[in-house]
Amino acid sequence: MQNTIGWLLNRASYGWRIVVDNAMKELGLTQSGWMTMLHLHRLGEGCSQKALAANIGIEQPTLQRSVNSLQECGYVQRKACAEDARVKTLWFTEQGRAMLERMEAIAADCRAEMLEGLTDRECEQFSQLLEKVLDNANTKLRRTHDN
Repeated sequence: MQNTIGWLLNRASYGWRIVVDNAMKELGLTQSGWMTMLHLHRLGEGCSQKALAANIGIEQPTLQRSVNSLQECGYVQRKACAEDARVKTLWFTEQGRAMLERMEAIAADCRAEMLEGLTDRECEQFSQLLEKVLDNANTKLRRTHDN
């Protein structure tokens, strides 16, 4: 059982992402676009491009292409950081906030489909277990980074 957990996590993550990606195509969003908007929303407006790239787990030039596309669509804007004008912070536009609301509704539908057959209690337990695994991974990564 334990030797299949990593594989199952990987496959579940992949499946989840593909289901959501297919649904987000209705809005005209690519996977990099909706992922960037989702992470910006969760990390918080005003974060730097560097912090957002690190949060997503991608390189800054890759993020820059996604942000350029989102900016061309009118969903996000870059602003100079008050403390360091060389740093660009990211903010949603009104159009971006409206798109985010539409994304959240679609994501909620996808989540309901993906968790179909699980009780509320099972969903809560599942979430708690995943948080523990994520915490363990982050602890390991910090230790590795510190050495």
